[in-house]
Amino acid sequence: MGIVGKLLGAAGSTFVYICVATTVAETIIVASLWRSGAFETTKMQKYAAVVYGFDITELNLGGNKAKPTDPIASMTRDQLLDSRVKSNPTLLTRQEAIRKGADDIRALVQALSTKRERYEIVKRGFDDLLVKLEDDVDSSALTEVRRTLEVLQPKQSKDLMIEMLQDGDVDPEDNVLEDVLAMIRGMPQDKLRKIFTEFKTEEERIVLNNILLAIGELDTQ
Repeated sequence: MGIVGKLLGAAGSTFVYICVATTVAETIIVASLWRSGAFETTKMQKYAAVVYGFDITELNLGGNKAKPTDPIASMTRDQLLDSRVKSNPTLLTRQEAIRKGADDIRALVQALSTKRERYEIVKRGFDDLLVKLEDDVDSSALTEVRRTLEVLQPKQSKDLMIEMLQDGDVDPEDNVLEDVLAMIRGMPQDKLRKIFTEFKTEEERIVLNNILLAIGELDTQ
């Protein structure tokens, strides 16, 4: 029994020495790994993922979380304005009012343009009618004056013609000489010849000469 006791005591001492040596060795290894950064949180998470069979690429390790994309940064200027308007009832109401006002103004401008076109059409028609009436009135007036000259004595007709020419053009658009020519053009030749023979003085001859020259110009046209 004494030998057995000694052997057991020696075995126990050896086991204790082995345990102490193992503990010291592990402590040295752990300290070495710690200093080399092997026990950083990220690495420990990766080790655990390997041990337990997780996909390392699907884990969010090391706090490197992907920052969520800011939706505002990807918006255009118009989209950003629309978003702000929709989030603010007051701005939305103002936008609707401005849009409606713009539509009303466009409709009013279109209506005014249409009315102006109609006015221009009516005005052109009225102007054409006025010119025609003026021509008709002038033609009727000249016809009446010619008939008056035909029934008057030749001397009286001559005096009336000279008076008309001496009064001259009242308006820039008037042409008295042309009116006189229009009147005498439709007269009978014998009546016109008698009127011309009444131009006896030098001044009257000058007037008659102007009339004859104008008649000659008309004949050559």
